[in-house]
Amino acid sequence: SLQTASSMPVNDPQLANLRDNIERSYNANNAKAIESIRLAILNIGETAGEDSERRDLAGYLAAYARLRQSLLVADDKTRARDYLEDCIVGLKSLLERRDDAQARALLGSCYGASSRYHFLGAAWRGLEAGRQIARAVEQAPDNAWVVFQDGVSDYETPMMVGGNKKRAIDKLRRAAGLFAATRPAGSSQPVWGEAETWLYIGRTYQALGDIEAARAALQTGLAMAPDSRDIREALAGL
Repeated sequence: SLQTASSMPVNDPQLANLRDNIERSYNANNAKAIESIRLAILNIGETAGEDSERRDLAGYLAAYARLRQSLLVADDKTRARDYLEDCIVGLKSLLERRDDAQARALLGSCYGASSRYHFLGAAWRGLEAGRQIARAVEQAPDNAWVVFQDGVSDYETPMMVGGNKKRAIDKLRRAAGLFAATRPAGSSQPVWGEAETWLYIGRTYQALGDIEAARAALQTGLAMAPDSRDIREALAGL
């Protein structure tokens, strides 16, 4: 199963390394580097042969790379929209083969992000994002990555179509606890996704007007991911 796709099965160090390189390239604002990593991931998927888990994990990470690329080119509407469409198509294909909660939560995030680029389809895409994430939460209520996506969805969605910043805080703080609980015994190293959860906790507190709580959350995140461009920018914006 892909259930641990976002904390990445330790038995696939090659894909784990490529996933970490996506984040390094994202923090360096290098969309071109993400593209070459994505192609390497797709190649692993194509040559996985009978190893369907490896093939599906590669598909999941290739979609994740597209989501990251869309964020880097957010001002280029056409490119961002195309990246997100690619993400959606890839994940829908994966979900036809394997009904997985994390892949479904990522699909929800891609639908939600794409709603910004489809004027006429925005409402439908927003609803589809909510539907996919709700189903993922039903499937895996204690999966840190799924709970995180659910919180991000509440943060990103406008209140008039069902978003709720106060509800987002509760979900994001719960996700942070779930991520911390998945660390190997005795390890103080943050797991993948943990620092970004604190970024969103900080952003949500800021949106709610609690600047001190926002600063504390962002500093927690920065200690986990000193290279994070997003966290540094959020701190500078307080």
